[in-house]
Amino acid sequence: MPFCSEAWDVLSRYIYTGLQGGSIMKGWMKKENEMIACCSDGTRPVIFKIERIDYDQKE
Repeated sequence: MPFCSEAWDVLSRYIYTGLQGGSIMKGWMKKENEMIACCSDGTRPVIFKIERIDYDQKE
C-alpha cells in the first residue's frame, strides 16, 4: 500500500527537521527528539510517533 500523500504533507516538515538534527518539538514534548502527529484526514485519522534516533559517528 503506498504511503498517503496527505499524511506525508503533515509529517514531512518534522522528518526533515529531525534528519538535520533539529529539535522536533522542543518545549511541547518531554523528549525533544520525539513528536506525535496526526494525519489531517478527519474520517480516517492515523496517529504517528516520530522519533529522531541519535548515534555517535565514528571517524
